Amino acid sequence: MNTRVFGIVAGLVIGLAHGAAQAADIINQDKKAYKVTVVGVGSSSPSYFNIKSGGSQYGMCNSNSCTFAIPGSKVTASRNGVMYIRGGKLLIQKP
Repeated sequence: MNTRVFGIVAGLVIGLAHGAAQAADIINQDKKAYKVTVVGVGSSSPSYFNIKSGGSQYGMCNSNSCTFAIPGSKVTASRNGVMYIRGGKLLIQKP
C-alpha cells in the first residue's frame, strides 16, 4: 500500500474511532441486567437501553450531557462520559 493510501485509511480509522468516543458509554459490572433510561439536556423524550449482565452499551447520549437512570440510581454525565453499573449504582469514571 503506498503512503498516500495508507494516510487516507489511517485518517478514516482515527476519525471513526474519535466519533465513536463522543457518546456516553455504560459498562455493567453487575450480574444483573438493567434497563437504563437516558434523557438528553433540553429533551423531554427518554431513550431506553437494556444492558445485559456483564454487558455494555456505547453511544447512549448525543446531547452535550444526559441524565442516566436505573432503579435507585441517577447521574448526569457529558456525552463523552464513561459510566459503570456496580452494586446497583451508576458510577461516573473519573478522567
